[in-house]
Amino acid sequence: RELAIKRRSIVLKQMRVRGIITESAYQGALNVPVHAVRPDNVSASAPWFVEYVRATLEEALGSAMLYKEGLTVFTTLSSEMQQAADTIVRNRLYELEARMARNRIRNPDPECALISLDVASGGILAMTGGKDFQKSSFNRAVSAKRQPGSAFKPVIYAHAIEQGFSQNRLILDAPVFFRGGKHGKNWRPRNFSGKYQGEIPLRKALAISQNIPAVKLMEMSGPSPVVRFAHALGIESELSPNLSLALGTSEVTLMELSGAYSVFPNRGKWIRPFGILEVTDSKGRVVWRAKPEKRMVMSRAGAAIMSNMLEAVVSEGTARKAKVLQRPVAGKTGTSNAFKDALFIGFSPTITTGVWVGQDSAKSLGKGETGSKAALPIWTDFMAAALKGKAIRYFDLPDDVVQVRMNSETGKLASDDDPYGVMAFFKKGTEPKKKEGGQ
Repeated sequence: RELAIKRRSIVLKQMRVRGIITESAYQGALNVPVHAVRPDNVSASAPWFVEYVRATLEEALGSAMLYKEGLTVFTTLSSEMQQAADTIVRNRLYELEARMARNRIRNPDPECALISLDVASGGILAMTGGKDFQKSSFNRAVSAKRQPGSAFKPVIYAHAIEQGFSQNRLILDAPVFFRGGKHGKNWRPRNFSGKYQGEIPLRKALAISQNIPAVKLMEMSGPSPVVRFAHALGIESELSPNLSLALGTSEVTLMELSGAYSVFPNRGKWIRPFGILEVTDSKGRVVWRAKPEKRMVMSRAGAAIMSNMLEAVVSEGTARKAKVLQRPVAGKTGTSNAFKDALFIGFSPTITTGVWVGQDSAKSLGKGETGSKAALPIWTDFMAAALKGKAIRYFDLPDDVVQVRMNSETGKLASDDDPYGVMAFFKKGTEPKKKEGGQ
């Protein structure tokens, strides 16, 4: 009980410092009796984040200092964004649960995780680990490992771009068959829609999320280099070095994948997501300060090209609903087999947000509950709230990158009146030279 009281004190003090509660609410909460039961005293405003912070500090400082030294914790959390995240997740999950009931899904119990990161610093702005902390304190944003489906494809494409591929490179989207060899199984991957496009530019293949081009890119490079690249992007979960990895069959955490996506708007730099800025003792002395791990993992040009390609997912592909934001945003949908997991991970030039929707039982959400349908609306609602009133920013365009008008169907230069013309980024010297029609 004594330990619980001391734990409550530091949590409440952190909430007061961040403006989550007022001074009077803080003083009143300190006088509420503590009973030795399930720790319901965790902040109602950001319970998963507060518990994440507590666990982090307990590991870094030890229990004795954390609970006995009267520490003050300064965090990266935005109380406004956190409140928006909790409200949006709750409301959208109610809608999804109703849809699942109408579709006769037995005992529907959808969950959601959301994590939002400051692109430049890596600081966690909002973290929601589920729909009801009192029923389940498991943090699905940090600890749950699930298949990301097509949300893993940007890792494959980013590796290809770094290897010298351009976004107008044509790749054959057609049925393909892989023999398993002596110990493996034969594999015939298929596109989600069951339709094939023939030769298409990489940009379009990613935008409409065709599976075959991603698998072929993986085959060209080999799985092992892609796995190493994914680890460099901060994905520390074990990844199976086989071709099916291109379709997101290896399980990862939402925090890992969101941190990896942040590399693209952050000019090729990866920063380990973190939630604590600094900790001071009762006399105001700093006893712990954040020193987030960071490293350059992509060229600035490659990161800019990937941001541009993922903008196409919004402007031309599976995430068109996000165009309602009316500002530069980019990202990728993801859906695992049998609609068990639905994801959207995306970013503006300043904020990266990842959303996962699924059931803890790993049962299906129901036919048609894709990343676009189940996760993207949550992401869009949250980003609308997070970016409200903020100046419109544009993605990085380095000096060694040019943007040209390209025909999205052929990859050739497009005329001003070409209905398929899009603005595409290229490393200088690799941009298309011939216009549609061969001129």
